[in-house]
Amino acid sequence: MSAPANSPYRVSLRLYVVFSLLMAVSAALSGLFLLYLARPFARELSSEQSRELTMLLFTGSAVAGALAAVGGLIVGLNFAGRIRGIMEKAEALSPHPDGAGGRRATTVRDELGALDAAVGRLTLSMDRFVRDSDILARLPEGMLLLDPGGTLVSFNATAETLLDLPLERFRGEAILSDIGAFPLARGNAPLARLLEDDVTGFEPVHDNEVAVVTAKGQSLLLEITAQRRDWGRAATAQVLVFRDASEKRRIREEIRRADQLAFLGGMAARIAHEIRTPLAAIRGLLELLQADLAAGDARRQYIDRVLIGVDRQNRLVENLLTLSHPEPEMWQAVPLPETLDEVVAMRPRDPRLMVERGDSDAVPPVWGDPFRLAEVFGNLIDNALEAAPSSGLVRVRIEPPDGEHVRVIVENSGAGIPEEIRERIFHPFFTTKPRGTGLGLPIARQIVEAHRGRLHVASDGASATTFIVELPTTAPVLAAGVRP
Repeated sequence: MSAPANSPYRVSLRLYVVFSLLMAVSAALSGLFLLYLARPFARELSSEQSRELTMLLFTGSAVAGALAAVGGLIVGLNFAGRIRGIMEKAEALSPHPDGAGGRRATTVRDELGALDAAVGRLTLSMDRFVRDSDILARLPEGMLLLDPGGTLVSFNATAETLLDLPLERFRGEAILSDIGAFPLARGNAPLARLLEDDVTGFEPVHDNEVAVVTAKGQSLLLEITAQRRDWGRAATAQVLVFRDASEKRRIREEIRRADQLAFLGGMAARIAHEIRTPLAAIRGLLELLQADLAAGDARRQYIDRVLIGVDRQNRLVENLLTLSHPEPEMWQAVPLPETLDEVVAMRPRDPRLMVERGDSDAVPPVWGDPFRLAEVFGNLIDNALEAAPSSGLVRVRIEPPDGEHVRVIVENSGAGIPEEIRERIFHPFFTTKPRGTGLGLPIARQIVEAHRGRLHVASDGASATTFIVELPTTAPVLAAGVRP
C-alpha cells in the first residue's frame, strides 16, 4: 500500500514488506530445522546421498521461503488495503488539523501505527465534537458535570444562561466551595443535601424545587436531576441537569389564583343577587327617613353612619364583581398623560404627590377601557399615599415605550414591602391594613392582565416601593360582538 500524496503520515516500514520477510524467514528456518533433525539419518547414508539430501532440504527451504514471501506479500497487501480504507474513513471524519496543504507528515512505523494514530485522532475529534458542538448548547436544560470531588469539569451554554453566570472561571473549582459557582455559605444547603443523596447509588435523584444562590448573589429556584456516572475504575462523576422552576411555580400560582377567582366569581354573583337589592332598598328608605328629619335633629348623624356602612358594603360587592369580571367593557385608544391628570385631579391635593409630566407626544396611547385603567392608577396612587409617611414622597411617571409597551410607574418612599409577602399582596383578601379588604391590588392586577399587560412590584423591603404597570400600545384583535 502506497500512502497518498496528501497523507498526514510518513510510513517508515511497509506492512506487506514485514509480512513477506517474516513468512520467508519462518519458512527458511523451518527448512533448516528439518535439516538439523535429519542429521542422524544423513550419517547412515553415503556421502553422495547425504549431499543430495542436504541439497534437497536447502532447495525446499528456499522454495518454501519464496512461496511464504509471496503469500506474506499477498496477505500484507490485503491487510494494508483494508487498513487504508479504514484510514480514509477516519481521515474524512477527522481531517488533519493543519489542513490539506503544507502540513508536516507524522512519522509512524507501519500502517498499523498510522491506523492507531488516525483512530486516536478520531477519538479526540469525537470528544471535541461532543464538547464543542451545539448539541449540548441546544438542550433546554442546563448541564453541569462534576468529578468525584464535586469539582466543575464541564457545562453547556444553557447552564450559563439559566444561572446568568460565566461558568468558565469556575471550571476546576468545587461548586460548593467559597470560590465555587454555588458557595455553601450563601445558603446552598438544599443543593448540598441533594448531592449527598445522589452519592448512595446510580439511580437519579430529582427535586422539583431547589433554592440556590449563585456566586453573584442571585437567588434562583431550580428543578434539578442528579445522577452518578462511572469515572475511571474506582470512582463516579455526578451529572446535574436543571431547569428554571420559577415558571412552574408561577403556573401553579396562576392555577390556584384562577381557582380562587372562579370561586369568588360564583360567590360574587350570589352576593350581587342576594345583597345589592336589599342594600338599595335600605339606602332608599334611610334617605327618605333622613329627609323627614329636621336639619338639627341628632338622629341624622346616626342615619349618616348607617349610610356609610351601606355604601361600604355596596363597594365591596362592586369590587367582587370587578375581580371576577375584569375584562374591559370597551376598547379604545387611551392617552395615559390625560388619564393620570384626571385621576390626580379627582383626589384631594397632597404635597407628597408629584406627577412627572414628560413629553406627552412621545407616549403613544394604550388600548383599553379608560374607566378601568383609571381605577387601577387611582388604587395604586391611594395605596402609595397611605404607605408614605408625612415626610415621604410619591412619584408618578410614564416611561416612553420600550418595544410595544408603555410603563406607568408609581413609587413611594418611606415604606417597603418585605420579600416574603411581595407576591401575596396580590392575593384576594390579603391585607396589611387594619381596615382594608385586600381587594384593591388583586383587582388592579386583574384589570391590567385583562388589558394584555402586566403589573408587578419592586421594593427594597425597608424604605421604597415601586409598582410598575406595563400596557401594550397595539390594538387588540377583537372577537366578533366585542364593542371597540
